Amino acid sequence: MPGQPDKLARQLVWLVQAPSLLPCPDSCRDAGTLLQREYQHAPQLIQQAAERLADQPQPRRLGLLFEAWVAALIDAAPTLTLLGRNLPIRDDGTTLGELDMVVRDEHSGEIHHWELALKFYLATATQWYGPNSHDTLERKARHLFHSQLPRSDHPAAKRLLTERGWPLSGRVLLTRGRLFYHCDQPRQGQQPTADHERGWWLPSNALPNTHWQVLDRSDWPTPFMSDKSTSFIDTPTLIDYVESRSRPLMVLQVHHDTPGFVVPVSWPNP
Repeated sequence: MPGQPDKLARQLVWLVQAPSLLPCPDSCRDAGTLLQREYQHAPQLIQQAAERLADQPQPRRLGLLFEAWVAALIDAAPTLTLLGRNLPIRDDGTTLGELDMVVRDEHSGEIHHWELALKFYLATATQWYGPNSHDTLERKARHLFHSQLPRSDHPAAKRLLTERGWPLSGRVLLTRGRLFYHCDQPRQGQQPTADHERGWWLPSNALPNTHWQVLDRSDWPTPFMSDKSTSFIDTPTLIDYVESRSRPLMVLQVHHDTPGFVVPVSWPNP
């Protein structure tokens, strides 16, 4: 289903201006600085990208939706060119993985391999867990830094990029997301950036008695309280909703702007 231009514009402004979730390795450039440069030089960038997205079906999977937002921004940017997207790297018939994007910076003439990640993690005493508790921040960071970003250095990737006339100058990383805190905080493992976006989480049996709005996954990056009173539910209904589905839900509490996750009592155990 196509998106709404005003809502898409708000989401794209967030994408450009939000802090990174993970620090960039020394060998990488932060894609956020490139997108901010484009926005400063071309204030119409957001509206143009939103109008392009409004005519396209919006993916249901959050990672694909994020990728579509980034691609629309690059397509609308005056000095960035999207050369390739989801470029499969194969070696002797085996698919090693994909390069999220290959982008030429017309300002410098350089070509970069871009990797993207949009993630949400909940803090416990020992680990950052995703809403799907099989996903952890430490596991994602290890895969991102040791598999995804170095993939463009593989001989098969270099051959493909050379064949296409895309000699790489380096790698670029774009991470966005939010971390949610309870009374415990992780004491070990991968650490995020200091200025990351924050929220809260609670088990369903610890909720205050109030009214809530359950957020659709597409609204997780930019949680926003609807003004439609019919979208609010009370605490007993929310508890039943969470426990019956056995998965965390992102919510907003009435009269509060900070988003949170309500998790089943058994979470993070599968």
